[in-house]
Amino acid sequence: MPITYHVEKAKSGRSSCKKCKEKILKDKMRIGSTTEKDGHGMTSWNHAKCFNLPKAMQKEGATAESFVAEDLDDPDGIFDEHKDEIIEAIEAKGVSAPKNKKASAADDDNTMLGAIKRNYETVQASAAAADDGEDRPAKKIKLSNDEHKEVVLYETFSKMNAEELKDFLRWNRQGVTGVKAVLILRCIDGDMRGRLARCPLCKRGQPKLAEAAHDFASCNGYYDDEMGGRVSCSYKVPVAKAARILPWLESTPTEEQEAEMDELAELAKSGKTAPNPSNEAAVKDILKKAKNDIDWKVGNKSEIKATATAMVTIAKNGGVNLPEGGELKAVGKILVANAKTSTAAEVMQLVLDEYGFASDQAAAAEATADAAHNVCACSANAKYYGMLDEFGSLMRKSGEYMKANSYKKSADAVAALEFEITVDNALKLGKSGKLKTPGIGKSTAEKLQELAETGTVVKLEEAKASIE
Repeated sequence: MPITYHVEKAKSGRSSCKKCKEKILKDKMRIGSTTEKDGHGMTSWNHAKCFNLPKAMQKEGATAESFVAEDLDDPDGIFDEHKDEIIEAIEAKGVSAPKNKKASAADDDNTMLGAIKRNYETVQASAAAADDGEDRPAKKIKLSNDEHKEVVLYETFSKMNAEELKDFLRWNRQGVTGVKAVLILRCIDGDMRGRLARCPLCKRGQPKLAEAAHDFASCNGYYDDEMGGRVSCSYKVPVAKAARILPWLESTPTEEQEAEMDELAELAKSGKTAPNPSNEAAVKDILKKAKNDIDWKVGNKSEIKATATAMVTIAKNGGVNLPEGGELKAVGKILVANAKTSTAAEVMQLVLDEYGFASDQAAAAEATADAAHNVCACSANAKYYGMLDEFGSLMRKSGEYMKANSYKKSADAVAALEFEITVDNALKLGKSGKLKTPGIGKSTAEKLQELAETGTVVKLEEAKASIE
């Protein structure tokens, strides 16, 4: 069962600290540990000074600072004034040393980093033998181009201390928790493939290499401010297939690079698709036409409708992803809200920001489908997982969080199935069926049956239309 953590000021004086058993006074800082089960969350509370850093995180080399930066959610903006205070309180509690004296299993021979080390040591031994002029031939080395690059990078990064490695990761806004072996692997991976991009499945979480022992990138979800809780994610993909952003930064980011990363972070929070640089020419063309071709009259309803119609024509011809059947309403809503203070080009930019390009949306949809394939034990069930996941997203948008959690649970149940869902067995997955599966009820089974039989689900289309 996943556990998430967040900090807040106590809303009353009724809660008690799990550690010291004393009441947590109103407006005093407290750390909540929430365990999710069956779509519901159970939260226990601690004073910040009584909070123990989780042992699993300690084994990965986490510190109070890295825990606060990466794993402690801050829905109320407490970090603005009290971040250092929270870190100091957790540090004062102390971190227990792991029973196993090995720093980590991250560089074991059977791990990804272990293989890189082994290649590095072989190369070094071969070079040393050649330098010594030994009569026996050096061990023959057959490495791929990627393996050669890994060896070179390992030699560079292994000589750095933990703080130097963390600088590289911070510059690229990647995770900085873990022992040195984990940090080395993340730096090697980033240098070779680029920064890990936002999760293509949940759209808002940040995947990371959790341990050097695994050559997979995974996402554990994100904190939803409106929901007031964490949305879990099942995304897991081999590192070579994970979505990336280039370039990998090797020095302190410039102001322009920082602004670009800030923009991507804000887009991720909204769940919108990041703009594709290849569309820059199309954007300029659309804005130019909006400025030159639209007769900007917005004095009354008739003029607003005519102006909105002209904008729709330019946007559609330019490939903007306006909602089918609701194009005029979508553009008109933005136009009415901004007509008195903006120009035609400025309003068109707002339309582009809101809806993006159809080609980008198609690419994002394809990435989501690929991610669903990786999540499902039986890849043929990806479309069923995707349908339930989309239902959950729509429920969150409409504020129906209990339903959203229920759909998430059903999607995870589908992902775990090792056989393909078909017209013949879909209904049997429900509570009264021969293949009854925890997390899949009668209503969900009927939706699975409908999708298997018709290729679509009417209620899903209705839900999408109502949100739009």
